[in-house]
Amino acid sequence: MKIKEWFRKLVAGLAIGAGAAIPGVSGAAIAVIFHVYEDIIGAVNNFRKRFGWAIKVLIPILLGILIAVVACIIIFSYAFEYLMFVLICVFAGFLIGSFPGITDEVKGTKVNKKYGLLIALGALFVIGLGVLNVIAGLNDFSVESLFLPQPQWWLYLLLIPVGAVAAVALTVPGLSGSLILLILGFYRPLVDNAKGWASEMIKQGDFSHTGALFGVLGCFAVGCLIGVVLVSKIMNVLLKKWRKETFFAIIGFISGSIIVLFLNSNIVNYYRVWADNSLGDKYNIHPVLPMWAEILIGIATLALCAFLSYRLVVAQRKRAELENKENEELPQE
Repeated sequence: MKIKEWFRKLVAGLAIGAGAAIPGVSGAAIAVIFHVYEDIIGAVNNFRKRFGWAIKVLIPILLGILIAVVACIIIFSYAFEYLMFVLICVFAGFLIGSFPGITDEVKGTKVNKKYGLLIALGALFVIGLGVLNVIAGLNDFSVESLFLPQPQWWLYLLLIPVGAVAAVALTVPGLSGSLILLILGFYRPLVDNAKGWASEMIKQGDFSHTGALFGVLGCFAVGCLIGVVLVSKIMNVLLKKWRKETFFAIIGFISGSIIVLFLNSNIVNYYRVWADNSLGDKYNIHPVLPMWAEILIGIATLALCAFLSYRLVVAQRKRAELENKENEELPQE
């Protein structure tokens, strides 16, 4: 693999990891945008048959995801408290600007009733998840108490299927793994406790939660691995046998995810704190900007990110056209 291609996959991994950490953003959708989704599915499904090739494909992507997730846990924990609307607008802009790159996968195909229905069902499914998430948030549903003072043994077992369900969303473009975790009530407890326990170890030299930290993350990772392997096999079959139908459903999922970015329990609670500052301590949300200022900055940020991501789509189209032209000019055997 060329160095340039390796770094392209690393950047894709960084974007996937960052997207996966934001409720409402699909890491798999970002993989589609960066044109590495089918590479990932192929590598997972051919891991034993083409081990060397699979490792070359997956290592830069997984490295990027790991770096991004660790960084995002730190950054987003602050952004979710102080500047959430602007952060959401960054990812909304990225998805909106990149959307034409996703529709390129079905370019030239007439949208008939079947394809239209797939788009609608995909969008409604994701929006439904967002509505469920808001309902859960309004009822203050939380599993935080399960983690403190020390997780019970059965919580570790429970985190395996939770990780598998989250991985389903990570593997299907347009579905957000972090949004699924929010709906289940595990997103903030996982992020907040992992960050808190790691901080105890590094800053205070307190290793009382070391076993809990590695046990929780380890069991969740095992579940994610199981989910990724199983769903990758399913997606591989769908892309081979019903490629157009699959991509039209993906377009629906991604369309819905753009809406869900602004319709999930975290951002709704942020809106509630805008309306009533006294709720800030209850939801651990303390905006640093007045509502009108953050909305204006958020809209400007969304427009800028949409423009920049669309320029990337244009650049990718030109590169693909150039590669196709070069391949056509090659002498036929």
